Amino acid sequence: MVLGKGNLIKNKHGNMELEEYKMKLLGKNRLNEVIELQQFVYDNLPNKEVLYIDSYDDMLADMEKGARIIGVLNSRDRLVAYRYIAFPGNEERNLGYDINMKEDQLEKVVHLETTVVDPKYRGNGLQSLTLDAAAKMVKAEGYRHLMCTVSPYNFYSLYNVMMNGLKIKALKKKYGSEEDGEEGLWRFILHSDLNRRSLNPVDLVVSKWANLDKQKELIDNGYVGYEIIKDTKQLNYIKFEEVSA
Repeated sequence: MVLGKGNLIKNKHGNMELEEYKMKLLGKNRLNEVIELQQFVYDNLPNKEVLYIDSYDDMLADMEKGARIIGVLNSRDRLVAYRYIAFPGNEERNLGYDINMKEDQLEKVVHLETTVVDPKYRGNGLQSLTLDAAAKMVKAEGYRHLMCTVSPYNFYSLYNVMMNGLKIKALKKKYGSEEDGEEGLWRFILHSDLNRRSLNPVDLVVSKWANLDKQKELIDNGYVGYEIIKDTKQLNYIKFEEVSA
């Protein structure tokens, strides 16, 4: 199933080349390629905390329960980017629990899990392209809530996610292990309601992107991270009143 196609700019040894791509859903038979790309990108990250590694077994089990992988393939059918989406239902991992979502809405949650892009193909807006494709696909199937986690230290990913309509609703430590006592990694939890509601802003507070203590305080007091300014790395937090459902 082809979700989109077009042209990409590839950075090859400092030279820019134009290359065709196709975006489509990947089957389990290509999961090894997904894991290989994830490992390659992870190995080249200066700060490993910005990417949580998904294991082959976990992704395979998730795909067997309905999770999907949107892959971006170059002209030689090589995977250059992917977006992994999952449907947590009422499982404990559902991020809806982290923002006190009503129980009858949990089945309508879609997790935007990992998004990975080969460094040679960055700058093509592939995070936004795959997110747009995912949103259209799941909305047509009756899902309502897009949710994801983003490292507070990954400004580029946070910017891309927020520019595509997701808002910061929580800041928590995630992916820890009770067995070995690990607390986990700091993550923003973001949410977008595909059935947008009317909200009335009642207060605005500006925070620097890196000031996590201030942002945690704002979120705990009912503010939503609504807007991000790329040039100044400024986050605008707004408190809303709901006007209508």
